[in-house]
Amino acid sequence: MVTTCSPAPGGTMKTWQDIFAKKIADMGLTEPWTLQKDDTMQVHVLKPGWKEFVQRRALGRFQCSQCFYEWSSAKAHILFHMRRHRGWGMVCMRVFRQACRRCPNPQLEEPEFSLETTERLLHNLVLKILEYCYGVHVQTSKLLEVVVDALVAGPHDSARCEGCQLGICSKAKLATVSDAWKPLKGMDKTSTHRTPRHQNTRPYATPTHHSSTTTTNFPWKRCCWISISLICIFAVVLFSLLHFTIL
Repeated sequence: MVTTCSPAPGGTMKTWQDIFAKKIADMGLTEPWTLQKDDTMQVHVLKPGWKEFVQRRALGRFQCSQCFYEWSSAKAHILFHMRRHRGWGMVCMRVFRQACRRCPNPQLEEPEFSLETTERLLHNLVLKILEYCYGVHVQTSKLLEVVVDALVAGPHDSARCEGCQLGICSKAKLATVSDAWKPLKGMDKTSTHRTPRHQNTRPYATPTHHSSTTTTNFPWKRCCWISISLICIFAVVLFSLLHFTIL
């Protein structure tokens, strides 16, 4: 791991370190902890004794260094590696970048975060430190939502997202959710058997039109003929019994 700090996205590294130190103190931790930036970290690649936390879906703002185009993304991901050793702790962080969609040969740009988003990111980080390094049970509901500004319209550009290229974003999940909300018009017979996820039905439930087909194929004519024949036989028998009784 690197031992020197570099500027953090969305402000100086000292700003991140000051907020981090305050969050550590607010949680009652007396051991010293340091926060630094390391752009060489990889997801699920950890040295012995290190723990990992990935903060997904943070709202970040980007600006292209070539054409100065600005955009926002609700899927700015931050990777944290943490370790507690002999009475002190260290956290290394990596923020995944995105590229401009307007430039033919864009560079990967780091996001900037609002102060509120930064505080929420570090709040969640300290909760994970308590859980991973001190064995404190942390409920998921205590983690704060980090998309705190207006929602970003438009699809996520996976081709220009460093997180997607390194496996942070779940492309399969995104495709499934997108397909689940497609309108049913124009779908062929095969696709009508797919159940949208937002409906409270089982994905492999038998369609209701099958039951109507079964009802239509029921042998009504044969049953009618059998019933009429039985009625006629019963009438003849009854008439014969009444006739001989009278005689």
